[in-house]
Amino acid sequence: MTIYVIAQVATDNGISVKLTDIIMIAAVFLGPLFAVLITLWWQERKEKQAAKINLFLTLMAYRKSLVPAADWARTLNLIDVVFAQHKTIVPLWHEYYNYLQNPEKSQAQDHKYLQLLSEIGRALGYRIEQVDIDKFFEPGVHKNSIQLQTSIQLELLKVLQGTEHFLVKTRTPIAPPTELPSPPAAGLPKAE
Repeated sequence: MTIYVIAQVATDNGISVKLTDIIMIAAVFLGPLFAVLITLWWQERKEKQAAKINLFLTLMAYRKSLVPAADWARTLNLIDVVFAQHKTIVPLWHEYYNYLQNPEKSQAQDHKYLQLLSEIGRALGYRIEQVDIDKFFEPGVHKNSIQLQTSIQLELLKVLQGTEHFLVKTRTPIAPPTELPSPPAAGLPKAE
């Protein structure tokens, strides 16, 4: 419509307008507009893909952690939003969510989680098998540290609740020496 108006004004003023002129004017106005629209579309697509990959990598990183991390829980809660268009992932997430409502962990719950991770990986183009997802490395020192922290927290809780007491032993203080020997001065000859 805008191009037609420009051509009509030019014709009314006695200026001859060729088809190539109209195409050139259209390209000047529409080219940058299309470039911006394509750039915005591409950025949105890239951000959505990055969110999906970040979600998947977070779930993979915490998949067998002894103590569930807050990031893991937040990430699970984002599946409905990030993968809303995926007809297989969202139902798997809802099934896994139902398992999470039971405090007792089961083999079926673990299997459903593996299915969920496998389906997310497949949707993102990763070629990873459930057997590989099930493998997880955690150094023994982490496990021992977590067990020690849990034990300390439980004992401290008993004290704070008043069901246990700190055991305090008194000891007689060791008297400091009355006179400290002075060190020999460095570089001075010894007195004879």
